[in-house]
Amino acid sequence: MFDEKNETNKTLENRVAIVTGASSGIGEATARELAGRGAAVVLAARDAERLEGLAREIQSRGGHALPVPTDVTDEESVRALVGRAAGLGGVDVLVNNAGLGLSGRVAELRADDLRYVYEVNVLGPLRCLQAALPHMRRGGRIINVSSIVGLRAIPKVGGYCSSKTALNALSEALRVEISSRGVTVTSVYPGTTRTAFRDNSRRTKDEKRGWRPKGVPAEKVAVKIARAAERGGRDVYVTLGDRAFSAAATLAPGALDLALRSWAEDSEE
Repeated sequence: MFDEKNETNKTLENRVAIVTGASSGIGEATARELAGRGAAVVLAARDAERLEGLAREIQSRGGHALPVPTDVTDEESVRALVGRAAGLGGVDVLVNNAGLGLSGRVAELRADDLRYVYEVNVLGPLRCLQAALPHMRRGGRIINVSSIVGLRAIPKVGGYCSSKTALNALSEALRVEISSRGVTVTSVYPGTTRTAFRDNSRRTKDEKRGWRPKGVPAEKVAVKIARAAERGGRDVYVTLGDRAFSAAATLAPGALDLALRSWAEDSEE
């Protein structure tokens, strides 16, 4: 649901924003938030029916939304998506949110699973940003939704973590490479978020889920993304806990190893 404060605060009016993975979770919430701030939102995901429903909802609230069924692993599909967005007058914001999880111990990961996760989580954003950049105006924003575990991998999801670390590296290099064009690159690092993401992840075996933090609603992440769309910025953390985890990984990696080792042992099959 749109933030009522945003109904009269159209900070992104006349901006065109592409949101991948817009059919659920963080992407769906982000599309609503951007539309609530006045952006024309191009909704990208594979689920055409859910995109159509979301577009109708946004339009019923006075927003602008264009659903474009898209597979980020397919280059032609991505080019068609960006072409539809550019047809609205250009591309001002690209939110690379589409992603896929993968659980399993590193020693047991299947190469085919990891390869596909990289197709979605790393090459998908790469395809999208390469297609969007020629249409992106000065003041444009590229927002790559990473994960706090892309800064410090945790047990039993090492393959997924590595894909987000790779995305971070692309973001860091791109940020410098295109700075003279006036286009910013922001990395967003959510921690645990209350979505169906984990349920839809690939699993190497029948892993136990184990304990994890309660997490935040997708709408909280969406607000952070929308602010990055307005202001740019380099790195965005969603909670103080996420920032503390990142700091611990840098300042006390050995202690964090011990804590994570205990968690991994407790969650053995």
